[in-house]
Amino acid sequence: MEETLNKKLMLSVVAGLKDGNLDPLFAALHPDIVWTATAPKAFFRFGGTHRGIAGMKEYTALLFSRYSFIAFEPRSVVTSGDQVWGLFAFEARHIPTGRIVATDISMRWTVKAGKIIAHQGFFDTAGVLMQQGELTAAA
Repeated sequence: MEETLNKKLMLSVVAGLKDGNLDPLFAALHPDIVWTATAPKAFFRFGGTHRGIAGMKEYTALLFSRYSFIAFEPRSVVTSGDQVWGLFAFEARHIPTGRIVATDISMRWTVKAGKIIAHQGFFDTAGVLMQQGELTAAA
């Protein structure tokens, strides 16, 4: 039962994010959340580790100042106890350039008493930078 609830939690939060609705995310956060976006801060201002609700407000402000989500579709969500892993197809408009970027995003959550207490997110940062026109392939 807990695993089913944890899966529904991830899917509902991602559905809200896709629509620009942060309410499901903030309702799902444990006050001691540790949210890690494994992206270099030099290229992705929202990268790094953000702690607590204040840290999440900063994270979301930085993220949505650069990207407008178009698609955030589940490919797979798997649970095991308090762990939830999700793979999502992601598409967004990069606001500074107007370019559309697409990549897969993997997320791992630890859920405690129905709240997200830890997040780690992964995506192809080099691929996204190339799509934004900020990185070129080596010759």
